[in-house]
Amino acid sequence: MASNEGFAFEADQKIRKEGAAEKVVHRILDLVKSGNLKAGDKLPAERKMIEIFGLSRPTLREALRALSILGVIEMRHGGGAFVTDLKAQSLLAPLDFFVALSAENLAEVFVCRRVIEIEVARRCIDRASDDDIRELESMVAAQQKVTSDPIGFRILDSEFHSKLFEISGNAVMERLALGFYNMGLEARRAVTAKPAVTKRSVKEHHAIVEALRARDTDRIVAAIAVHMDHIETTTLEAIRQ
Repeated sequence: MASNEGFAFEADQKIRKEGAAEKVVHRILDLVKSGNLKAGDKLPAERKMIEIFGLSRPTLREALRALSILGVIEMRHGGGAFVTDLKAQSLLAPLDFFVALSAENLAEVFVCRRVIEIEVARRCIDRASDDDIRELESMVAAQQKVTSDPIGFRILDSEFHSKLFEISGNAVMERLALGFYNMGLEARRAVTAKPAVTKRSVKEHHAIVEALRARDTDRIVAAIAVHMDHIETTTLEAIRQ
């Protein structure tokens, strides 16, 4: 079990009652950002945190609920509060809920996803090694064999996009891109049950890799834009149906 040795507060800094829960949230977020709290760390017992912050039990619980919604901590029954894995999937969970509300919300997410994935593609042009490109080509070749296998295709599709995110060489961009990729995934499961859709996706993946091998920035940006349009259109159609 991870320790909470990095979880340190100055005892004389009590939280004022006004906006107390919000201040606790910001304090804990600051500790996570500074590295004093790391993934897997256990927060002190509720009684101890009440003493540390100088606030009431309901106020503390309000702060912990907010942090849980943000994906920063998880409450384990009978085990206390722990910092989550802090991965994009966890931290972007509130956005995933927001996206699930309507097709209009998802359309806005695709605007963001398109911007990020195009920038990822630009960076890949200069950063992809020959081995990286061969690995992507192998993924596309494998995808061509599973266009009638929705599960197999989704696994390879995830690996393909994750590899591009990794090649970009920017950890923050990689996490954001992965988070946006995971949004609307429930609708994508229905979409990838259609061989016509998966076959087109494979062709678009092939075009992306070809542009990458040619080290052609304009070509890869165009290929990504076409692919994003296809994903957005089919996903929104699935939701509306």
